[in-house]
Amino acid sequence: MIEWIVKERIMSKRVTTREEALRLREEYRQAGKSVGFTSGVFDILHAGHVEYLAEAAALVDILLVGINADSSVKANKGEHRPINTEALRAEVVAGLRSVDHVFVFEELNNNVNIETLRPELYIKAGDYSADNLTSKHIVESYGGRVVIIPFREGLSSTAIMNSIVTSSRTVSGPATPLKHAPAVFVDRDGTINEHVEYLSDPKKFIEIPGSFAALRKLQDLGYRIVIVTNQPGIGLGYFSHEDFFAVNREMMRQAAAAGCGIDKIYFCPHSKAEKCACRKPEPFFLRRAKKELFVDVANSFVIGDMTSDVQLAKNAGCRSVLVRTGRGGDDGMFDVRPDRVADDLMAAAEWIAQQKPVVNPRVEIPPTMEAEASSDSPASDFNNIFGSILGCVSLISQRVGATTGGEGIGEPLAVLKKAANKGLEFSKRLGGLLRPTDGAGAGHSLRRCIEAVTDLLSSSHGESCVIESEIERDVEVEMADSAVVHMLVEVCENYLESMPRTSRRSVTLRVDVVEISEGSKPLECKDGVYARVDLVGGGKGEASDALAIGSASSELSRSLDVAKTVMQSHGGSLVATLHGETVKRISLYLPVARL
Repeated sequence: MIEWIVKERIMSKRVTTREEALRLREEYRQAGKSVGFTSGVFDILHAGHVEYLAEAAALVDILLVGINADSSVKANKGEHRPINTEALRAEVVAGLRSVDHVFVFEELNNNVNIETLRPELYIKAGDYSADNLTSKHIVESYGGRVVIIPFREGLSSTAIMNSIVTSSRTVSGPATPLKHAPAVFVDRDGTINEHVEYLSDPKKFIEIPGSFAALRKLQDLGYRIVIVTNQPGIGLGYFSHEDFFAVNREMMRQAAAAGCGIDKIYFCPHSKAEKCACRKPEPFFLRRAKKELFVDVANSFVIGDMTSDVQLAKNAGCRSVLVRTGRGGDDGMFDVRPDRVADDLMAAAEWIAQQKPVVNPRVEIPPTMEAEASSDSPASDFNNIFGSILGCVSLISQRVGATTGGEGIGEPLAVLKKAANKGLEFSKRLGGLLRPTDGAGAGHSLRRCIEAVTDLLSSSHGESCVIESEIERDVEVEMADSAVVHMLVEVCENYLESMPRTSRRSVTLRVDVVEISEGSKPLECKDGVYARVDLVGGGKGEASDALAIGSASSELSRSLDVAKTVMQSHGGSLVATLHGETVKRISLYLPVARL
């Protein structure tokens, strides 16, 4: 009991506040003792922390330690950190013999701590130089000194947590690789945009001339465009995840203006000291892209301005291009030779364009591979999309609602949530109605697609609408079942919504086989045989030419534009027959694979 009371009194003296630490600093200084200050998260205390704090304490008479508050840790390292609360972390650090006093601080950096305490030594651990510290000039302004203590290799809280997760994870079985398309994995800073050390301000994102045009050129060749970037400034506390995302938004804005789409952005937020598994040149994100984006890594390329990008390509088993922009390969981190050295991203793209031709996977993917890609569920992608929308709705409700009282956002969020839930229901039913076709070289049955559409719409609308079909003979089309069904459901839904509510609404889907030739084709598509799907208002046998449906709504117009774009990308087309502003019939032309 006495021993516990003594320990408790010792702890209460060591865990203090910044204001009390300032008072104690003055007492120590008057007594002629030197004071040093350091800080950290100290989430899972390990031997590296103990060794570092012991070395720091050996440099001064009194060592003050600042502990990052829970709020600042979340801002820098994400919602899942810290593992231990600030109070627990402070108690653990205060229990070390090398530490004299501990306090918790809210700020994202140490500027306020240094200006307040004015320690003789400001001590940091890391893999960087004192010149990179934003607080260096503050320390030197009052005659203090910055000391960097090298980290102990192989020890970090993140590495320990990753080890725990890896050892506890169970594996259900190997995934079947799906070779849809190769990708170009591109570094960001110094390759796409001008190099800025620890870039965190969107205003400083400046495109290297021709970068987005180069990415668009590669995308037109059929490559996925995937950005892979190390962002150690997040782990070191120089800027937050939100700062990084703000720079990305500016990059995406400029890319969109240039007509370039970016398929994915992968980033490592850890410092080199954390020894994580995702920092380049580790091929962690290329393996993820292989699984998530169906990337053919062996036929892909890595483009960057550092030898770590070249080593990344080597580790992943693909080719590399080192650009002379940014660092230009002068980092000296790895002794590797790239497959190509180019002046900039455009020169790299021109060289890649001369390599092995790439087949556009959206048009010419083999039927057996397409069936394999959707073998788990034809609706799995829809589930992911609608689930993500619901997650975004929840996040917006929490963040915007908390700051504005929710004024003006409740109704649109409710509409979005309702639409996403309806989409989830649709995808579940779609998964049950469609199955992968059997046999090598099997096509996509249009009859089965039409039946799925009528079942989905009938179950959604009940007796308020009549959905019928007229199919004289079945054909196999080149488009995937899920794409055909989703497109037809979307158009039919908006077609029904555009009809007057005064009478019972109905749509009939009529399927005919037509041959388009140079002298007879009424629309822009190649000569050949097509399945024409007519969406006609009214029941079976009613004269479509005499039937006038309500004025075309903006939703119907948008869905028709989207459907036409999809049809044209697959070699088909769409025609809407109008009478003034009234839609009388919608015809979709799908290329026939086999009669």
